[in-house]
Amino acid sequence: MPASICFTQDFPTTKGQVGACGPGEREGALVVACEAEQVALDPIFKQTWVNNPDGTISDLSRWELQNPASPGDCLAAVDLAPLAEAEFQRLTITPSPVTIQPPDGWTLVNVDTITYTSPAPQTFTTTLLGIPVTIEATPDTFTWDYDDGTTPMTTTDPGRAYPHHTVAHVYEEEAVATITLATTWQGRFQITGTATWTPITGTATTTTAAPPLTIHEARARLVTEPLD
Repeated sequence: MPASICFTQDFPTTKGQVGACGPGEREGALVVACEAEQVALDPIFKQTWVNNPDGTISDLSRWELQNPASPGDCLAAVDLAPLAEAEFQRLTITPSPVTIQPPDGWTLVNVDTITYTSPAPQTFTTTLLGIPVTIEATPDTFTWDYDDGTTPMTTTDPGRAYPHHTVAHVYEEEAVATITLATTWQGRFQITGTATWTPITGTATTTTAAPPLTIHEARARLVTEPLD
């Protein structure tokens, strides 16, 4: 619905009063035609007053325009980029899941312990300056810490399950280890109703800790009876 605003001599008033047009002003609809991939910025207003002890109000102000830009300005994605960057840092991104093979909480010394995760992006909807946008977070790099004193491994490969695994680690001693995965996410956003995605500057990071993993050493034993 077009925004309602007061006009003086066919021009919006500097304060943008709504619903309280004064002498010589008229209320009308603010209709703005924007180019493709742009959206009109609706005016945002604030009104203040004082609540008195007897329940009445006083010092009621007129509606004041709060937009940093003029009402009706056409905005493109580049205008919203700094706000999208700040919003991206506030998002609650679900940490990447960690899958370990063997799957039962134990592994063996000197064999591959396979790890992998999901590379699926996550989407969020929000508003920036009252404009609906979609933000997408996509995993970019994965850093695996195998908790045995070795240098964490960073890769762009999320890994795969056995027998086509691509990310694995070999433990050399018996121990109990907690594998952690730090995922770095890249972001982009899209104004609702447009087709263009705009990259977001900066990254976000999530960390996932797997349940404790017991590392055993397989030992050969001599037996007196033949094995079936």
